[in-house]
Amino acid sequence: MVHRTPTRNKIKQLLAEVRQIDKAIIDLPRLHGKSAFELNIIKRRLEEDKSRILAEAEALRPLARLEDISIFKVKKPARKKKVQLYWFTAWGVGGKKRTVYLGSCTSMDAEAAMQKARMLKAEALGLTLTD
Repeated sequence: MVHRTPTRNKIKQLLAEVRQIDKAIIDLPRLHGKSAFELNIIKRRLEEDKSRILAEAEALRPLARLEDISIFKVKKPARKKKVQLYWFTAWGVGGKKRTVYLGSCTSMDAEAAMQKARMLKAEALGLTLTD
């Protein structure tokens, strides 16, 4: 499942800009008072902008995948009718779901579990964390 993250929103915004550029390229012949030479220059600049924006969106995809992470608690029975709580996270790797143990809920809070989950997912995806 894909969640909304700031990076995914940025990618959506960039792709919307690409669609606007495509519409502008289609509408170029309708510009009155421009020569064919001028139209070709404008078209080339628009296509350069489009390729730059697409490259930027493509470069953001791994970061968006790294941001899309959630943690959850799992209850496991212990001795004498007690219940232990553990932090887990999961993400997809090669079409399979990978569930990763993060630690006990008594030894770490949700924020520490999220940091550890991000670190482990970045390592699994072959990315480097910048924050």
